[in-house]
Amino acid sequence: MNKIAFIFLVSLMVSCGDSNEKQKVVEKQVNLVSQDSTGFIMAFYYNDSIKTGFEYYRKAEASLTAKQASYQSQIQSKTQKYQNYVTKKQKDIQAGLLSENEMMKVQQKAGEMEQEIVQYQQREGAKLEGDMLKKLEEINKKLEAFGKMFSEKHGIDILMGYSSGQQINYIHPKMNVSGSFIDFLNSEQKKLEEDL
Repeated sequence: MNKIAFIFLVSLMVSCGDSNEKQKVVEKQVNLVSQDSTGFIMAFYYNDSIKTGFEYYRKAEASLTAKQASYQSQIQSKTQKYQNYVTKKQKDIQAGLLSENEMMKVQQKAGEMEQEIVQYQQREGAKLEGDMLKKLEEINKKLEAFGKMFSEKHGIDILMGYSSGQQINYIHPKMNVSGSFIDFLNSEQKKLEEDL
């Protein structure tokens, strides 16, 4: 709530600046921003641009999607194996091929197979969720660190991520630095990867 109030106050201060607003030119590929008489500069990037333009994010998402598909495939395989076993043994029971002792063993094995599926779902589902949260945390840390570097490089006081439905109802397009920020993210990530 305090962040929203702060952003509102900052927006109000920027909009109440005198009519002699100065535009600071940094680099031609970076659209600047909003600057009032105090030199305060704000910019934003679309949050969706991170998902579509930041290569590290896209690779992480592809990796998690592959893990999710493998997880679903394993569940489906185990479930199909269980169903096939139960169906086959039901036919054997109906045909009178199994003794009471054998039927009890079939029930026990079916219960074990079912339990194995549940345990797999819980164990691997929790692991997958943990991997996803860890990867999102890594991405957020990168965005924070690279966002700071980008802002310092271009003299930006506040760099905001924006998406529709947030408390901010309108931001002038000239404050949009999405393309430049995405290029910067990819460039800095590439430098990190080359140093590994």
